[in-house]
Amino acid sequence: MITSLSANAGIISDGLGNLPILLLPGMDGANSRVGESDVTPPLGSETVSDSGRWTPATSRLSGGAHWFNSADATSGGTRRASPPLGATVAPNINSFSGANGSIFTVDGYSAQAQNANQPWSLTQLNANTLQFSVRSGDRWSVGGYSDNGANRSEIQFSPLYAAGTQINLSETITIQPGPTNTASWLCLTQLHATTNVAPTYAPFSVGLDRSDHLVVILQHPNQSSDNLVYRSPIPIVRGQPMDLDFQVNMGPSGGGYVGVWLDGTQIVNYHGPVGATNSEYYWKVGVYRGSAAETLTADFSNVQITTGPQAVPMSGTSSSSSGTTTTSGGTTSSRTNAPSSGTSSGSTSSSGSTGDRLKR
Repeated sequence: MITSLSANAGIISDGLGNLPILLLPGMDGANSRVGESDVTPPLGSETVSDSGRWTPATSRLSGGAHWFNSADATSGGTRRASPPLGATVAPNINSFSGANGSIFTVDGYSAQAQNANQPWSLTQLNANTLQFSVRSGDRWSVGGYSDNGANRSEIQFSPLYAAGTQINLSETITIQPGPTNTASWLCLTQLHATTNVAPTYAPFSVGLDRSDHLVVILQHPNQSSDNLVYRSPIPIVRGQPMDLDFQVNMGPSGGGYVGVWLDGTQIVNYHGPVGATNSEYYWKVGVYRGSAAETLTADFSNVQITTGPQAVPMSGTSSSSSGTTTTSGGTTSSRTNAPSSGTSSGSTSSSGSTGDRLKR
């Protein structure tokens, strides 16, 4: 039977990303199988450890009430059903408006919309999911500033973080089916610098290249070009969710760290200079790209932001290959996901001048 939730069985305010953890201490035989469900949909089955504990296959849950139970699924049937245990999940997104300049909350943090103020620019699909869409000519304008040739639909989070702070963000991104990206650069998530000067507008960013490969790009003051620390071995699959976890610590002169996990597998393990001189930092998510003719739409679900040390995300395949890149700031290294046979490895390299690529 289910005996407890690891989170409070009351209001869980952040959308319950990857929670709750359910424990079954000493209530089933070692190595038996247990099936669990949230009301009626089955969540999966787990093997009970020698100590009688198990962890369920719960994914991130939608807002509202959830009731969990379990039953021993061995011996060709189910028995010893658990009495239901309830939890209420608060919506991840509140007070939403998609209009340019509007302010609402995501994961309890204030976020401001930055887009072309079109009906398609920013919409809310459910309590935990925002959809960002850009078309040719979609430019963000505010005050006397207007995107110069770029297309944008993003949100900017209000918290500012100092260098030396571990900053964590997790999210699920789904790029909707459509033409392959042709923009010279395309950003999906960025940690932006308040100093907003080249070459360190966005010291950390994740996006797509012109062939729909996922890329991770870093910046620091003593470089004249972007530092490409990861490029996926194959293009992303449109319509397939990507669970991404980031753990970053800015150190523009050295001592910085960037860890990135894709679907539970670490794809970047970077130690070295990253960041902007005398700057604070803030998160931005959405679609921001160079000029392109095609429409691009991306869904962002279960965005969660924390600070401080955080457990390593659950790992799938840990196999990796390593590479080294040397910049004027020193020698740094990254670890990239090992490719399947016949594909090229993720790599580190310079990717050209930053210019105004991620200004504002």
